[in-house]
Parts: sequence; C-alpha cells; structure tokens
Amino acid sequence: MSTDIFGLIGAAYQGDWSPLVEESRKAPGKHWAEGARCANQDINVFVPHGDGPRADPETVKDKLGISLNRPRNLCASCPLAVAARCLVESLKDDDEFGIRAGLLASERTALRAAWQNRANEEAVQGALHGCTTALSKVERDAVIARFAADPSLEPAAVARGLGVSHEYLLKLARRHRKKSQPTPAGLSPVRSADAA
Repeated sequence: MSTDIFGLIGAAYQGDWSPLVEESRKAPGKHWAEGARCANQDINVFVPHGDGPRADPETVKDKLGISLNRPRNLCASCPLAVAARCLVESLKDDDEFGIRAGLLASERTALRAAWQNRANEEAVQGALHGCTTALSKVERDAVIARFAADPSLEPAAVARGLGVSHEYLLKLARRHRKKSQPTPAGLSPVRSADAA
C-alpha cells in the first residue's frame, strides 16, 4: 500500500468518495482479501485492546505505542486496491473494531459517520434518469436538489425515479428552492401558529 490510500481517505473526508470506491473495485470478487498482506496472519494483532469507536486515537496510539507497528506496517505493504476494498468493506459493514487500511477503529469513527451520510452517486444518477430504486434520505434530497437546480432534467423521468407524481416533484423542488434561499440579515422567518 502506498501513501495513495491516505489521498483516497482524504478525498473521502472531503465528501468525494468516488476515488476510494473506484480503487476498491480493482480488487473484485469475494476472495479479494486473499491478496491482503494480513492473510494468514494472527487476526488478533489487528484488533488492539483499548481501540474502539469511542476511543481517542491519540490516546490509543500513546498507550499501545510500538505494538501498532506490526499491523500498520502490514497494512502499509498491502496493494492499494486491496487496502481500498478493505476500508470500503469495513464502512459498508459499519465495522467498529480493528485496523482497516492502516486506520485504527478510533480513527475511522468520523469516516464511518460520513459514509452513512453520503449519497451514492450511481443511485442519484439513476433516479435522475428515471430508474426506480431504494434511496436513502440523503440520496433523495440530492435528487431533489439537482432537479431544482437543473431545468434541463426531464421532470417525468425524475418523478418516476423518485416514485412520486409529477405534481409532487414540482412541489418538492419549490420547497427546496425556498429553503435554499438566504434569509436577509436581521430578518427571521415569521411563523404563525396556523402554519404547519
């Protein structure tokens, strides 16, 4: 594994998951882990005591010190595609423990949260072109935001992709545009008891 994995991780932290996901696809199949440097190693080395999703990474590193060298060095020698797949699989499975792609579990906490809140670009693009699929709230909101911003998108196709009527899609787009408009400084929106 070269330092490129940290570039992929950095992009993911910035919200661009495509480099990491694309690299992970280069290690296909269900036997991808056979190409990992940790294959046939003692798995307990990769689950250090005291590391977990609620631990402070710096405290874990200080406490465990050089005992982290072996697992992290093995991760560092892993092929980039395998390291990316290792990380993506751990994020898909919401794996809270163990070292993955050289990251401690405590170092992956923010990345796991970001993964859960990301929009799958393929699902969003599919819905924009009329493919009906299950969408997360984040993905649904992304479809509505893009439709509201891009008048060239075909309303009938987007409505079909979201599984809503044409009229309801237009209402969602209007609501999104209204919510996205900045409120003039010093003014707060007026809310009446009857508004709901």
